[in-house]
Amino acid sequence: MALTPAEAGGARLPIFPLGVVLFPETRLPLHLFEPRYRQLLADIEQGDRRFGIVTTIPGVGERDLPAGRAGCVAVLSDVERLPDGRANIIVSGGPRFALQRFVPDSAPYHVAEVAWVPDEPVGSRVALAVASDEVAANFRRVIRALQEVNGEEAPLPTLPDDPAQLAWSIGAMIDLELDARHALLADRAPASRLARVDALLRKVLPDLELRAAMARGSRGG
Repeated sequence: MALTPAEAGGARLPIFPLGVVLFPETRLPLHLFEPRYRQLLADIEQGDRRFGIVTTIPGVGERDLPAGRAGCVAVLSDVERLPDGRANIIVSGGPRFALQRFVPDSAPYHVAEVAWVPDEPVGSRVALAVASDEVAANFRRVIRALQEVNGEEAPLPTLPDDPAQLAWSIGAMIDLELDARHALLADRAPASRLARVDALLRKVLPDLELRAAMARGSRGG
């Protein structure tokens, strides 16, 4: 199956319900141990190397996840098979989708019909670019402060130039509650996603930069 956002309607995907969120254009390590997901791995390796990750909801059965629940295509990048049949894999985030319905299938894992979820049209690209620059600057301030606090020196993480992708890339690198992660994935407005992430960065910055200044002082810097 050709899983691209341009495909009309949607697609039928193997589904891996997980208590994590995969964002587009980011990487995620997974450990596969259940027989059904070992079979999923074998099947996608023989196919297009893609499946869907949908975030679970506590207390809700996997096949009871609601229609419209946001998910992300996972593209298999690397595989490490263990002697007992388990596997460590790395996937890359592909297109976003909305769960439509689980369908009967002979496979031991879930299969569902999904619909692609494009972003809403951007109003002012200039305003979006300005907001993106501010979020990137605040993220770098957070990282520099953390490095000061921990006495570390390392290159700053590389950030994407695309303002529509930036919030997801930062979201994959910062500590967020699961619900907040899923809301960030589901948000179709790039400006809104940037605002969500910027609010979190601004919340932690004052304390972090104060701690960084104290750490510099204690080291005589």
